[in-house]
Amino acid sequence: MCLALVSCGGTDDTQYVSAPVKVKVERAAAVTKQSSENYSGTVTADNETSVSFPVAGTVKRIYAEVGQRVTEGQLLAEIDDTSIRSSYEAAAATLAQARDAHARMQQLHERGSLPEIQWVEVESKLQQAESMERIARKNLDDCRLTAPFNGVIAERAADPGQNVLPGMTVVKLATIDRVKVRISVPESEISSIKQGCEASISVPALGGETFTGRVVEKGVTANPLSHAYEVKMTVNNQHGRLLPGMVTRVSLADSTHTSFILPAQALLLGEKGSAFVWVNDNGTAARRTVVCGDPTPDGITVASGLAEGDEVIVEGQHKISEGMRLEIIR
Repeated sequence: MCLALVSCGGTDDTQYVSAPVKVKVERAAAVTKQSSENYSGTVTADNETSVSFPVAGTVKRIYAEVGQRVTEGQLLAEIDDTSIRSSYEAAAATLAQARDAHARMQQLHERGSLPEIQWVEVESKLQQAESMERIARKNLDDCRLTAPFNGVIAERAADPGQNVLPGMTVVKLATIDRVKVRISVPESEISSIKQGCEASISVPALGGETFTGRVVEKGVTANPLSHAYEVKMTVNNQHGRLLPGMVTRVSLADSTHTSFILPAQALLLGEKGSAFVWVNDNGTAARRTVVCGDPTPDGITVASGLAEGDEVIVEGQHKISEGMRLEIIR
């Protein structure tokens, strides 16, 4: 009986393969448009630095006024150096004494009349005196505040008689021979803006005077609230007519927009609210995250996430998952 049971048993090697899902696809066709986009912008200084004293003290005099042009190394302000100068003079006297002792002991050391341990001590004291003198001289020099580069005084934050601490702003120095204009670009349009793109910049405060700029910075992180990217462009401003804070109207000419128009039912929403579509990837389903633009009478505009020729699933997409086999209905 046992033999009979064994002989009746068998192995079933049949593999079950899921049937492909029937779907309908639509080939993505790119729509390229040349246009001029307008944005609101703000003028900022090309470089702005808060200038401060490295040492604490009482402001004695300020030589710079708001709007004044200064050159690199020009004296901007001074603090009362009475106590710091006294410290320097004491350090200088100690150094002179250490040098004199070193010169006298050196003669004894060369004749062999000075023990080595005493000679090492004399050299050490000279080195310490030189270090203290350098520190005291540096503190004395720091009582004079000079311009780190050529520019214009944008702000004066201290007055004579005021006590200041190291790092406390005394004046703000800005360069405006060349300025930057900052704009915010929606995520649906950021892909069309390229570095080096020319911009026409109109300034209402100057009677609508127009300047020419060029895109030099393109943000890579969107503002979490507005979902817009920051773009900056430089503008030559030799005559100083553009001032930081001025509002501008920026027109980016010849911006190229390549987009795709899909039926609304082809677009789905992900877990975090991002839009996506399913495409045919050599007979299997593949998910593509997309950025949607404005709706049109023919469907929804897709600004990015697709390539020309992609076969987007427009029917049956609710029944598929990643990697599932597809049967295309023509």
